[in-house]
Amino acid sequence: MRIVHSLLLTSKYFVLSFILISLISSCETSKAPDDSRTFNEELNIWHPKDFELKKLYSPSEEGMGSWVSMAVDPKGRLIVSDQYGALYRIEIGENDQMSVEKLDINLGHAQGLLWAFNSLYVVVNSHEGVEGNGSGLYRVTDSDGDGELDHVNLLKPLQGSGEHGPHSIVLSPDQKYLYLVAGNHTELPEFDKSLVPMIWAEDNLFSQMKDPNGHAAHIRAPGGWIARTDSSGAEWELYSVGFRNPYDMAFNDDQELFVFDSDMEWDMGMPWYRPIRLCHVIGGGEFGWRTGSGKWPAYYPDNLPGVVNIGQGSPTGVVPTRDLAFPAKYKDGLLLFDWSFGTMYFVNLSKSGSSYTGEKEEFLSGIPLPLTDGVAGKDGALYFLTGGRRLQSGLYKLSYTGQESIAKEANDNISNDAFEIRKKIETTLNKNEIDIDELWSYLSHEDRFVRYAARIALEHQPVNNWKSKLFTETDPLRKIYVALALVRNVTEPGDTKEKTYALLSEINATELSESQQIDLIRVYDLMSIRWGDVSGELKQDVIAQMQPALSANSKDLNQELCALLAKLDAAPAIENGLKLLEDSTYAYSEDEYISSEVANRSEQYGGDIQELAKNRPEERNISIAWSLSNIKSHWTANQRQRYFQWFARAFRKSGGRSYKGYIENIRQNALRNVPDEERQYLDGISAESFPENIDQKTIEQPKGPGRNWKVEEVVALADAKLTEARDYERGENMYQAVLCQTCHAMNTEGGSIGPDLTNLGTRFSVLDIAEAIITPEKVISDQYSNLKFTLVDNKIIIGRLFDETDSTYTVSVNPFSRNALTVIDKKEVSKKENATSSPMPPALINRLNEEELLDLMAYLISGGNKEHELFQ
Repeated sequence: MRIVHSLLLTSKYFVLSFILISLISSCETSKAPDDSRTFNEELNIWHPKDFELKKLYSPSEEGMGSWVSMAVDPKGRLIVSDQYGALYRIEIGENDQMSVEKLDINLGHAQGLLWAFNSLYVVVNSHEGVEGNGSGLYRVTDSDGDGELDHVNLLKPLQGSGEHGPHSIVLSPDQKYLYLVAGNHTELPEFDKSLVPMIWAEDNLFSQMKDPNGHAAHIRAPGGWIARTDSSGAEWELYSVGFRNPYDMAFNDDQELFVFDSDMEWDMGMPWYRPIRLCHVIGGGEFGWRTGSGKWPAYYPDNLPGVVNIGQGSPTGVVPTRDLAFPAKYKDGLLLFDWSFGTMYFVNLSKSGSSYTGEKEEFLSGIPLPLTDGVAGKDGALYFLTGGRRLQSGLYKLSYTGQESIAKEANDNISNDAFEIRKKIETTLNKNEIDIDELWSYLSHEDRFVRYAARIALEHQPVNNWKSKLFTETDPLRKIYVALALVRNVTEPGDTKEKTYALLSEINATELSESQQIDLIRVYDLMSIRWGDVSGELKQDVIAQMQPALSANSKDLNQELCALLAKLDAAPAIENGLKLLEDSTYAYSEDEYISSEVANRSEQYGGDIQELAKNRPEERNISIAWSLSNIKSHWTANQRQRYFQWFARAFRKSGGRSYKGYIENIRQNALRNVPDEERQYLDGISAESFPENIDQKTIEQPKGPGRNWKVEEVVALADAKLTEARDYERGENMYQAVLCQTCHAMNTEGGSIGPDLTNLGTRFSVLDIAEAIITPEKVISDQYSNLKFTLVDNKIIIGRLFDETDSTYTVSVNPFSRNALTVIDKKEVSKKENATSSPMPPALINRLNEEELLDLMAYLISGGNKEHELFQ
């Protein structure tokens, strides 16, 4: 099967792979995901009980291509588009009899269709299009009243095509605006006005790492966008930005806009990875997409979070359920289509403050089922398409046949104060005269969306109208959010920079909530990015203000604090960061990855997701490692060794296709900041080949929590508890997990670049063993020491002498890889001496908890003898 698969693979997405997936997975479809759904054996699709599912048409079999978008005209007819071809009109009669005709207009390649204002609006996504009608928004009308569309008018040309080009178009509930969404490879056209302050930037504290595989490396802020216009396309307004590649959007009953944004699956396992998610879009909204490592966390105050994370997939259609003749429980939500995993989700929306929360449930799924678009028909049924990328395409109809009421239930949660405040603020955007004092009061509102809207409204006003008000403010929250607006809008701060730093440094950070502390850190970040670093007493004030929060048990706060302190070149950032790196026991987010069952539906990257779930990377620690890689001073040799040994653990984790490339980029960035005389050695112990003779994936890793073990702590622990019977299997496992076997032999098994440990317990005390592990540089045997070669160009090479001839030295620069050999011409060597650092990294046991450490010590003392008294 794998051989056949490789022969068929001609592009990333291909038709026959879905057939193969269907064959491979057919046995799995007999298992019900839950008892609320039923299986249609003919169509190989799961759907809710008491629903009828029909396949109405197969356009691919009729030579009509692969359909990806659809709309409904006033007569209830469907209008659809082939992704790479023409537009078609479908009339569905009694008993679902089909009549399909090709529209006689020179338009096609549409990824957005809408009937409104007695016209068909078409979003073309194609460089060439049909008869040269390439990417853009078109309006098609019936010019002579004969009932046929015949006049094509280009309203807005767009620069962008392909998978991340222009996509869907929808009508606002008040029927005033057309909203158009485009992916991040679509250039921003000229706009008449903008609800988004047009002052965006990358705004990353450290330089962005571009995707190691090159995807979107040239794309800059603001990424994907949403704009709106009137029926004639006369005036255009930028509405929201910061998306990756949203394909479709919809309004709910509250006339609020939602968009389904995509992920970058190659980033899985990285701290900046964002799952596909449903976003509540407000006027002026920024959602933080940036290329590569630059994506903003959802908790940054200068962008907005998603309503609900879906997991992984390729978002396509979004269908509001209000017009579907479905049971009442489905009336207040949206159906979301995922192309990659053939899954349709229902998200039930509930108001929460001025925004929403959402609960997702799997609604419909199949293998293969590349969902593209859907609409509510005049009969209340759901009509949906499959296809895209030249796959076999289908038109389906899902109707409710049960006895439950389809009337919408009464909803008492019609409105609330926060919701009305946020809506009121949005109406002030782009207005010249507003009440600054009233707006000011909302900047410390408890609701995040209200605070965000108030800040955006403030940024629409001239800075001189509100700047001075900041420096008389006493409320800490208003200080934070007004300072955020100020730093975004003032390009030449002058003395405002020092005044703002001084103002913020007066805030007692311990009195702020965790999220408020993060907001304060983000303002400091932006001040450094846009206004330049602070120095002197103000710098020390900021460090003193924020450093105590590093002890908080918070993944998000710790990684943001570590980054800020690294940027400020604060020495405590190193030790605090290392303690975090040596702790791999923090809790993971539960909603970022789909289940194994859903992952099985896609061969595209379902396997990566399942492997990641079994061998998950330390996302927070990757962020910490990236921050520490940018610190050039204050390091001790011990700290550098502890830092670089972390990379070996990181390389052994699983992630997306770019995971190891990113880890290597972080490592290389760190190596650029180490002294020349240490670089060769640190390079060797941190390379991906470390270690090569043990498959760490088969070894159970320490559960921790670990600590920065000291010699006296180990001795005291052994004296108190080593008399108890220990666990041999766990001791053996810890011996392998902390890499002892990589370099040392025991009972003839293991490495040979360190001393044999078989008789360790008969020759050394617990104190000796603890010192050898924790401070290996204290005593270095000549037999196992490294040599330091200083070359005539002052380059330093450190390693173990592997071979020597009359003219060369052959040096093993990586003690964990026999293949990492460097040949040195003796003529190039100005000095050769013993290295002062140990080949053995320190702190290897810092991931272990007390019980794990005791079992390891027992295993070492016993020489790997299961019958030793310590295990009885």
